[in-house]
Amino acid sequence: MPMSNDIEGEETGGEELLPIAQSPQPTTVHQPSPGAGKRAHQVTDQSTPRMIDLRLLPAAVATWAATWWATAHPVAWPAIVLCALAALSSAASYAWNRRHALPPRHALTPPRSVRLAATLLLSSTACALAVASAAGQSSLLDPARSDESPVHVRVRLLRDPTPASSGFSRRSRARVRILAVEVGQRWLTSSATALVSAPSWQDAARGDVYQLEGSLDTSFAAQPPSVGVIRARKTQLLWRPGGLDAWRRETHRAFGSACGSLPRDARGLVPGMSIGDDRMVPSDLADAMKATSLTHLTAVSGSHIVIILATLNLLLPARKPLRVGATILVLATIVILVGPEASVLRSVCVASVASLGLVLGREGQAIAALCSVVTATLLIDPWASRSYGFALSALAALAVVGPAAALARGAKRRVRGDTRIGKVLRCLAELVCVPALAELFTAPLIVSLSGTVPVWGIAANVAAEPAVPVATLAGLSGALLAPISPPTSSACAHVASWATGWIADCARFFAALPGSRTQVPGGVGTVLSLYVCVGVGWASWRAWQHWVRPLVDEAGEL
Repeated sequence: MPMSNDIEGEETGGEELLPIAQSPQPTTVHQPSPGAGKRAHQVTDQSTPRMIDLRLLPAAVATWAATWWATAHPVAWPAIVLCALAALSSAASYAWNRRHALPPRHALTPPRSVRLAATLLLSSTACALAVASAAGQSSLLDPARSDESPVHVRVRLLRDPTPASSGFSRRSRARVRILAVEVGQRWLTSSATALVSAPSWQDAARGDVYQLEGSLDTSFAAQPPSVGVIRARKTQLLWRPGGLDAWRRETHRAFGSACGSLPRDARGLVPGMSIGDDRMVPSDLADAMKATSLTHLTAVSGSHIVIILATLNLLLPARKPLRVGATILVLATIVILVGPEASVLRSVCVASVASLGLVLGREGQAIAALCSVVTATLLIDPWASRSYGFALSALAALAVVGPAAALARGAKRRVRGDTRIGKVLRCLAELVCVPALAELFTAPLIVSLSGTVPVWGIAANVAAEPAVPVATLAGLSGALLAPISPPTSSACAHVASWATGWIADCARFFAALPGSRTQVPGGVGTVLSLYVCVGVGWASWRAWQHWVRPLVDEAGEL
């Protein structure tokens, strides 16, 4: 079915009930006995249907598959036109029935929703094939994709330059967008990307436009749309953006200076967890965080944004216009401060839908919002379909807003929250289910990248979770105050360093345990085979419970 039901109940009530509650039943009222005392306990157990809209999920999956294929194998226009005509036919059929047919009075799903989902699926596939095919052909014909050396190009920095890992080198590296390439006596427009290694780039920042002279190495980092590595000999600054970009650049530099007196680990983790600047994270700590699945903490993700918005709602008065305006302002500030990267935009859009729904008193559809953001991102940048970082971010977000949220709701429904044991069990379920499901969803990609599985990843995330809000809020406060009040920013950075010290200790402790980097025989095929076996077993058990067991019970009674 295009939409699924998840029943969520709310319980309030008496002291005589056990911490573990029974499954939801229709509304029941327990009347007090005559000798119950002065207080009469009235317990109400109500269940309300919760609708989860999954109609955009097939469209997002189809868009991802189409862009992934068409960027490497451009599709002919007749196939794209045929797909577009099929989408128009489905849309016309949906519109005709909507005008001439009466919808059923009692329907859990909107009428003709399957036809609407098919229209969305076909239209998104047609758009994805058209956009990705054009991007693939443009990449093949890009003037920057040549074996000629030396090269003379104009580039725009996509990220701040990263210092060389070796202390003996003065060169820095940065991912850039090539704007133009000099061919002969002409400058030809380009849209390719490249990894640039250049000397004396300490003052460079994201958004700066440089003119480079150097050599092109196509043997490394040359997967489209990248053309390889440019080893620059001469660099010349042509243009530096102002306005909000200048504010972001000054904020990053001021906060980096405020973190200069922190311990070695905190100098990299505090900016990484607050503004996504993880360039100064030590290499040994980065390896330990990879081995324990903690690298997501140094990239501003949905969990960071939820912490920030939850704190904002606690501080502001309960006025909808004020909260809506503050939420929009904070999200825009995060995008400007961290950078409009695909994972950041995905996190901001999904978190904004959920947060605005809570502020307005309406429950948003997080899965539908995630699918919409993924589809829009792939249509704007079809090369994101081949990015491991974007895939890991999207899969982890799907795990958090989908099954992890359902398990958390199930724990609240089945475990009472009016006792200490019940509260502890609820908190433990919420702490464990999010990293566990995220680990489960991203395991195939992690194994395909490294060939290992982080055995202690769930335990490390649970242990580090209490320190994440402190590091995020204190670090972001210090970053925002850095251009205004450096002493206050330094104090906030020191507070955040206490939390990041705990996170670094957790990463190193769990990375040193036996089996932290367990090799998976057979690689990703083994993991997928295990998932298939578990899925078949679960489906068989559900089929037994729903269809076979009732027949066996009836036969036994006869």
